Amino acid sequence: MREAIKSKVDKLVGLSLRYAGRASNLFWLGFGEKILVTRRGENEELAEYALHIQCSWRIVKGNKILVASRDFYSPRTGLEDENEEFEWDIQGNNRFDERIESFIVGINEHTIVERVDSDEVGGLKIFLSQGYLLEVFPDTSEDDEYSEFWSLFNRKEDSPHFVVTGNGIENE
Repeated sequence: MREAIKSKVDKLVGLSLRYAGRASNLFWLGFGEKILVTRRGENEELAEYALHIQCSWRIVKGNKILVASRDFYSPRTGLEDENEEFEWDIQGNNRFDERIESFIVGINEHTIVERVDSDEVGGLKIFLSQGYLLEVFPDTSEDDEYSEFWSLFNRKEDSPHFVVTGNGIENE
């Protein structure tokens, strides 16, 4: 599995990291040139490659974790002082929303993928310029049809999604 993952994800080497965000607890990143895409009848400018992560991950720089998957479930700074019940899934409420915004401000079109590495169980490392590292590490033994760890797809080519699951690799 390691070589199949590496050969697919190697396509990101040399491309810029354009943006990152979330939909519920799915972490998404955009790489490469921006292209015009029609979604739900509206034109959007999106990155050519999309990486969607649904397992544990973290972005580090040096010996510091800047943002990580469990940050979805912790309140942003000051929320606990507002006498509100914490609802992690509301945009802006959690620590991820706060920290990813700071991370995005720190990157720019010059933050590029320098190299990638993978392992035999679907793990992934994306080494970025400026000393950033994205680590993706599946953390469940589930191997059913719902155990998607992460996927990569190219919007420009409208190619099948390269999906890494507990059952191995699938192309959708």
